[in-house]
Amino acid sequence: MSGASGTYATHVVVPRQNLTAKPAALDFEQAAALGIPVATAHQALASLDVRRGHVLVVHGGSGGVGQAAVQLARHLGARVIATASPANHDRLRELGAEPVAYGEGLLERIRALAPAGVDRVLDAAGTDEALAASVALVDDPQHAGTIVMGAKAPDLGIQAWSGGAPWPLTPEQLRLREDAIPVVADLVARGVFEVEVSRRFPLEEVVAAAKESEAGHTRGKIVLLP
Repeated sequence: MSGASGTYATHVVVPRQNLTAKPAALDFEQAAALGIPVATAHQALASLDVRRGHVLVVHGGSGGVGQAAVQLARHLGARVIATASPANHDRLRELGAEPVAYGEGLLERIRALAPAGVDRVLDAAGTDEALAASVALVDDPQHAGTIVMGAKAPDLGIQAWSGGAPWPLTPEQLRLREDAIPVVADLVARGVFEVEVSRRFPLEEVVAAAKESEAGHTRGKIVLLP
């Protein structure tokens, strides 16, 4: 498994130190889907200091990063409430999260599930609704963060990571991302982490794959096939 990024190719040359052995429990499509989602989820949860006993809300819980964050947070011992469309609620339950539907009344529905309060919030949905709920749920804006709407993070006082961050990654943030693959590879090998590949496109249909991803309704991950 490679730590390379920004490539669409059938072959790529990668430094040996950027490689991690593929767990036998994963096929090659699932292994290809690990990189960015688990790196981003691991980076965000570590930055939020998610701990055992915390109540974590994940907006966009059924997407690639969302599913990774749900599973990693559950492994840490956190209770997870995740927002998603109703069609994806069963998947979230399978991963150990308590699902909540988007739409009017979202904040009230989350508060009804967590009357004692929410400790941390991760936005992987990138909607105004998710951001407003995120800020309203936590007692400190730094206990919430987004991977999508980083341009709004400074005004809201929340954190931002990955492609959603409007500033370069620090060495510490890069280290957190690099640490993620071996951590998750171990969880996969132990049978306590799943990777869902929902759509597969041949490499020559990369434009269609990109449009599917940009639509923002994909459950799990999209994989390009050589």
